[in-house]
Amino acid sequence: MTSNAPLKVGIILLSPGVQMLDVAPIDILGNLEPQYLEFLHLPPHLIAQGPKLEYHFVNESGKGPQQMTAGFRIEVTDSIDTCPPLDILLVGGPIPDYRPSPAVQKFLRTQYEHVETFMTICTGFIPALYSGILDGKVATAPRELLPELKKEAPQVKWAEKRWTRDGKLWMSGSVANGQQLMMAYIREKYPKEIVDISLGMSDIADRGQEF
Repeated sequence: MTSNAPLKVGIILLSPGVQMLDVAPIDILGNLEPQYLEFLHLPPHLIAQGPKLEYHFVNESGKGPQQMTAGFRIEVTDSIDTCPPLDILLVGGPIPDYRPSPAVQKFLRTQYEHVETFMTICTGFIPALYSGILDGKVATAPRELLPELKKEAPQVKWAEKRWTRDGKLWMSGSVANGQQLMMAYIREKYPKEIVDISLGMSDIADRGQEF
């Protein structure tokens, strides 16, 4: 990938009823794109610092639209078979009793090896856990599930935090904490000046990593 090529961003939708709030944090990243910074009338040298992004909305079959909560539907662009290697991957939380198929598990493991960043929001930990991606990693999940997860999956280093990071693996506990995770992510990855301007315009309160 050349420096001018857009980053491939995948939003993974693995069951009907994924909450819109699970995937909404991607918009915090999107607010750094040059075309959005132009809307803010920033000077050219700041606009040039924003990342170019190419979005892929992925489900197992590639058929859509994908039914979300609150009556929303998202157009699907790729199946797990047609999705290209991604740079940033975000797994929106599926319904709590979702279990990933072997094909989904293989897809996630393969993408994990390639991506720069692998994110899960809320119950998005489920497919990552079943795929073995969390083994030996610091991870989090909704607080009420952590006591049982510590018993059922002791190979994972479960942490009671709003969000966690272990290398390329970024995870949020609850659905609302996806915003906190994405704020921390863009603060680490992108220039401070454009991040501060974008987050200031969004007026999202930083609640910190600890409860």
